[in-house]
Amino acid sequence: MTTKDIEAKDSVAAPVSDTLKENLARIEVLTQRMATALSHKKEIRSSLQGPTPELWAKAAGAWMGEAMAHPEKIWAAQIDYWGKAVQNAVAAQEALLSGGTVVEEDDTPADPRFKNPLWQTHPYFHALKKQYFIAADAIEKGIEELDGVGDYDRWRLEYFSKQIIDMMAPTNFLVSNPDALEKAIETEGQSLVDGLENMIRDLERNNGELIVTLSDPDAFKVGQNLGTTEGSVVYRNRMFELIQYAPTTETVHATPLLIFPPWIN
Repeated sequence: MTTKDIEAKDSVAAPVSDTLKENLARIEVLTQRMATALSHKKEIRSSLQGPTPELWAKAAGAWMGEAMAHPEKIWAAQIDYWGKAVQNAVAAQEALLSGGTVVEEDDTPADPRFKNPLWQTHPYFHALKKQYFIAADAIEKGIEELDGVGDYDRWRLEYFSKQIIDMMAPTNFLVSNPDALEKAIETEGQSLVDGLENMIRDLERNNGELIVTLSDPDAFKVGQNLGTTEGSVVYRNRMFELIQYAPTTETVHATPLLIFPPWIN
């Protein structure tokens, strides 16, 4: 299907269903509820949430020093980035104006986040994906080639920049995620309602902090489907309890097996 086909279909506007109207109204209510939940978030020291300003100051100072000492390197990096960005924008515009699909060979890295065929065939999504990788490559190369910072600070810059790059991936946003858009259209907005309800539930449960629930907290009950193995607590302090399970065989090893479950979720 080409963009012309889509435009032809869109020219005959379909009536808005009652389900979609209801879900849009629910989204509006949920958005207000989300704002209330976020207002309960407690202030946390900035040093516990990310890198301190001194790291960015070191990076900025090193970059300025590099620009003063070797301006040709900075210009080369800028020309390389903007050249690729403009080329990508021109190719996307040509594909959109022609009303066709993108058929050029994909030279972006293999990434499971972009497995939807629309990332390759649709000019809009294809351009977003290419621009994302162009920007990510420029950031990574900039840090790699940055002089004037030690190995430890470079490692910190690489780590935090990787978090920012991953966070800004187009797959993380509704308007730039074809999977999410297709699901929203297919369910007439129900998938958006479900997602908002899940997020608000996590916000309200954690006083405004977005701590994503990875399992159903009500799925297990101690003594029914959890903690049913026979045994007893033989030692307890403020950090942990040591459980000795009852043997299920006539003989046991002289040295017991000590199991440490994961302490960090």
